[in-house]
Amino acid sequence: VCAPAPLLARVHSSCITSEAYGGCDCDCAEQLDATLAHLRRVGRGAIFYLTQEGRGAGFVAKARDRMLVQASGQRLTTFDAYRQLGLPDDQRRYGEVVAACHLLGITAPLLLLTNNPTKVGALAEAGVSVAGTEPFALSASPYNQHYLAAKSGAGHTMAAPAADART
Repeated sequence: VCAPAPLLARVHSSCITSEAYGGCDCDCAEQLDATLAHLRRVGRGAIFYLTQEGRGAGFVAKARDRMLVQASGQRLTTFDAYRQLGLPDDQRRYGEVVAACHLLGITAPLLLLTNNPTKVGALAEAGVSVAGTEPFALSASPYNQHYLAAKSGAGHTMAAPAADART
């Protein structure tokens, strides 16, 4: 029996500050836009959009994190701020992805559009079949370079942008 071809997928957590309010100090909206464009080109894939603002800590914690980072003059990273708030770096849960795959009849392993190895491990631990990853390669801006550097320092793969950064 042949296993189904891996399904290109993004497991994306909501980011009200960038996706609704246009905040530019992270790369969340760009990742979502790049995913939509990439899936449109490929013609097959899924986005699991989870309402887990602020890496699962909630909108208020995320707002406090952003205020601490900005008040520090960028001396603190987002991860430092979460620790000062007494929060873990990431509180997201991925059981909803398992449930959605079951409800939608998705049996193929997921080829994840992500730069976050911790997310890959957490998804596998939750029971999601992961075939591998395809990293994002988006350009930093003057507004989010500090945030992206913090993510890189936390182990995220930061691929160099290709000529078309939205692939």
